[in-house]
Amino acid sequence: MKKIKIYSVLSNSDNETTTVEALADYDKKEKIIKYVEEDLKVEIQIQNNRILMNRKNDEYDLNLIFELNEKIKCKYQVNSIGLTLDIVVYTKKLEIEDNRIYINYEMYNDNKIIGIFEYKLLLMEWNYEYKRKISKYNWWSIKII
Repeated sequence: MKKIKIYSVLSNSDNETTTVEALADYDKKEKIIKYVEEDLKVEIQIQNNRILMNRKNDEYDLNLIFELNEKIKCKYQVNSIGLTLDIVVYTKKLEIEDNRIYINYEMYNDNKIIGIFEYKLLLMEWNYEYKRKISKYNWWSIKII
């Protein structure tokens, strides 16, 4: 796996937005991206016309599957109370490119909408160099993967 820089934006229908700029591990062959969003571990696997996403911390474990125009049953586990919910994800828009992912989706529980979400992920090359015996990260080269 190599290090890359990611920029992600997750927004919902309540006008709440989470923006993350972080380093990530990227396995280009397996098409897996792993990064940390505050206390949340995020893993994304890119498949043919499909995205698998896991968002996990001590409190919950959310597994989502995105496939254009499909309603897919997914799992949301709330660890603190030992509850597992079946949720349905309907992917309205899915764009997968070499350096970016865009997903617009709806989430349902018991046939009731939980929310409408938009997820954007940008992947950028990241390099660092070692200077004067001090390990320091330097943005000396940023280019789109």
